[in-house]
Amino acid sequence: MPRGLLWGLALLFGFLASGVQAQGVPPEVLSAAREGLQPFLGRISPETRENYGFSKSDALAQVSLGAPFNLQTITPEALLNYQAGSPVAALLSKTNLWYFPVMLQNEVKAILVVDRVDGKWQAVSLGYANLAKALGTISQRWPASQGFHPRLIAVFQANQYLALVPEENPNALISIIPAGSGTPTAAGELPLNDAASVLERLKPMVRDNLKQR
Repeated sequence: MPRGLLWGLALLFGFLASGVQAQGVPPEVLSAAREGLQPFLGRISPETRENYGFSKSDALAQVSLGAPFNLQTITPEALLNYQAGSPVAALLSKTNLWYFPVMLQNEVKAILVVDRVDGKWQAVSLGYANLAKALGTISQRWPASQGFHPRLIAVFQANQYLALVPEENPNALISIIPAGSGTPTAAGELPLNDAASVLERLKPMVRDNLKQR
């Protein structure tokens, strides 16, 4: 059997073993993730593994892909017009980005990002080790097996990632980490905060970003 086919089957079984839910995920997105993971892993040198979330002893051939997050965003207009008490879910807009947890022995090591480029779905980046750790913590604390469906949110103009667990509290947000290279929130320190306090904190950042354009 060709090596490429063997790898594709291995990833397929990895999807099944790690509980990826196809419901709501376009088949083309799943296919792009399966096909795109190996090329990215193949580019990782032993010296740069830690930059991608892997230790030198990790067996990259044994990784699998977890259930993806369809990244959502809060636009500047929606954020700046937000009033305390308004439903958080009403602020959210979907994006074309899908964040796939890259799993090794039930631990989230990295994130594989799938995007729509020139009309075609493809894997575009691998890494986000700090975000991966935080998403692993959130998924363990609020597992899908118990009816929770955490949402991953990016406020691009504030360089921030947030999470919403609507089944736990639809009016609370988790500040995960800065979306860029800032210091991450410790994986064990991911409290639910009142949405109004989180969003009001982000408003000045968004205003400053818009002024600089």
